[in-house]
Amino acid sequence: MIHIILFGPPGCGKGTQAKIIATKFGFSHLSTGMIFRNHMKRKTDLGKTASFYINKGILVPDMITTNMLNIEIQKHFYEKGIIYDGYPRTRNQIFSLEKALKKFCLGTINIIFYFYIQKNLIIDRLLKRGKKSHRNDDTNIITVQRRIEEYNKETSSIWNSDPKWKNNIIKLNASLSVNSISLLIEEKIKNFLNKN
Repeated sequence: MIHIILFGPPGCGKGTQAKIIATKFGFSHLSTGMIFRNHMKRKTDLGKTASFYINKGILVPDMITTNMLNIEIQKHFYEKGIIYDGYPRTRNQIFSLEKALKKFCLGTINIIFYFYIQKNLIIDRLLKRGKKSHRNDDTNIITVQRRIEEYNKETSSIWNSDPKWKNNIIKLNASLSVNSISLLIEEKIKNFLNKN
């Protein structure tokens, strides 16, 4: 089983690319944001807890996110691959994911696609997305800026702390067109699958 991480700031296009890859390769798409929003819509206990953090533009605590994701991973034991969209977001979450993959004998993290993009483009994209989707965390400029700050402070450098990930990271310019990015991603995944 292949494990692919899509990593980058909010609004960089991770979700869009995750859907494209999932369809092209028949992989599962695990988005912590989508799972949380689904719980929020259904007003579950997890949804109420998550909305407290998400609507403020801050990360849901590791323990809550990791427990939820471990439950989700168990639903995908027999898939060809899993795409993690928006997870891990902290160093602890990297360790937790490695631990879960080892525990369930599912392999290791194989490719980390790192999306980079200028801050002004992110703000513009998120506010536009907010108008369309009416997502609380995208409509308010203060929340949007807090999310970007939170990403820069908590998330942006999590893979740099351990040199073992150096060869797994593939940088992508997220300001390119959706089609250009998806072709680059497809090529890298095919290369990996051919070698393994």
